Amino acid sequence: MENRSRPIADTNNPVESIHEPSLGETIDGFVLEELLSEQPANNLFRVTHPEHDLPMVMKVPRLGTLLPATVFTAFETEMRILSRLHGVYTPRVVAKGDLGTCPYFVMEYIEGDALSQAVKKAPVKIDQLTDLMIPVCKAIHELHRHNIVHLDIKPGNIRTKADGRAVILDFGTAHHADMPDLYDDPHKKAPRTFDYVAPEQLHNIRNDSRSDVYALGVILYQLATGELPFKKANHITVNKRLYLPPTPPRAINADVPAWLQEVILMCLERLPDNRFSSANQLAYVLSHPSMVTLSKRSELTHKTGILSIARSWLHSRSDYFHRSPKLHPHERITSAPHILVALDLDNSSDELQQALRNTIRRLADTDKQSFFTVMTIVEKNDLRGVEDITEIVKSKHPTYVHHQRGLRHWMKPLKLPVSRINYQVIEGPVANEIIAYSKYHVIDNIVIGSRSSSTLRRFMGSVSTRVVAEAPCTVTVVRTRRDI
Repeated sequence: MENRSRPIADTNNPVESIHEPSLGETIDGFVLEELLSEQPANNLFRVTHPEHDLPMVMKVPRLGTLLPATVFTAFETEMRILSRLHGVYTPRVVAKGDLGTCPYFVMEYIEGDALSQAVKKAPVKIDQLTDLMIPVCKAIHELHRHNIVHLDIKPGNIRTKADGRAVILDFGTAHHADMPDLYDDPHKKAPRTFDYVAPEQLHNIRNDSRSDVYALGVILYQLATGELPFKKANHITVNKRLYLPPTPPRAINADVPAWLQEVILMCLERLPDNRFSSANQLAYVLSHPSMVTLSKRSELTHKTGILSIARSWLHSRSDYFHRSPKLHPHERITSAPHILVALDLDNSSDELQQALRNTIRRLADTDKQSFFTVMTIVEKNDLRGVEDITEIVKSKHPTYVHHQRGLRHWMKPLKLPVSRINYQVIEGPVANEIIAYSKYHVIDNIVIGSRSSSTLRRFMGSVSTRVVAEAPCTVTVVRTRRDI
């Protein structure tokens, strides 16, 4: 195969001096073996390299003179962002070429397109919907934790690994709060996929992580109904979402449960402040429908009337989007933390329990959008005769009900809204379950009481000490004077 040398950039004609790799070439040891995708902005090739066993693809920008300048801007944006990411939710970057002579980058190839296939077959069952979307929400939340707003979330940009984890692709229009925004120019508008674009993006606002929550709502809508919330959008019709509410999912598919319609329509709220504060919060309510507080949204079964549309249109004339506070994605999601409260009501003093309540009250008052999982863990075999926790719930197992009632009674003096609290009774080793739960649900802070000196502590060791050492988040250990 041909191994072309790359010309030196000509400052008089920089576009013509840049080499664009093509099928059959060998570039820096990478053999371009198959053209996988040919898009207006770029080509995607399957490549191999004698020193790499990983399945790989090479992305190459198309440099035709008739293409807009944003094509190269999108490529450069994606290469900059992916080069800084090294997590499990984005493809691994293997190599990259020089932007001035031969622009390309090689990344890990992720094959699974389960979400795209499900959208084509929608509507899907609720269990399949949640199984697909919870990992996607977690992946998006991880991007936000790294101060990145993707701004082009759609089924085609999401892959699913064999272990169920979601991987996010195509960062060409993304905004990174810690990097210069190459689209921060009145003459450069970022490319948009109109069906998934949030209203504030139409006002060129690129730094709000809740724009990605809106796009997640569009995908949820598709999976639940088989349709898009505003039909197929174009340059003109996309502006309808600035004032027109979407058709309620239950008007299209009567089998959509009320809680899911509430969640979807909350994601699709015109104003970001009325949506979920974070993708992690969305993931949690998808896995815990009991936390969803039903409003009038859940009852809608018909298209919005003319008067309501007129009111929405009048409200849309405000300059809200430009008055909204500009926060980095990380700053926004830390204002809505998920807090795990681990309780051992049978082995803690009244003094410690009150200290724990005081801590929760302070956290709830500090971050008004925080939400809590209140958990107690029973030792193995305490829930006798039931193998699956779902069977315990269905059968109203007396031990399970006893612990649930105890948790609710314990939290009652705090008077927090139901929508901010979920209760969990889990069987297993205490420290193991707390750590595993915090990892799976991307917990931001664990609140746990410290056992006072006792025979139980001497034989079992300190649960709080192990949680502090191994949990992937902040841990607040609450002590009383007796424990110090």
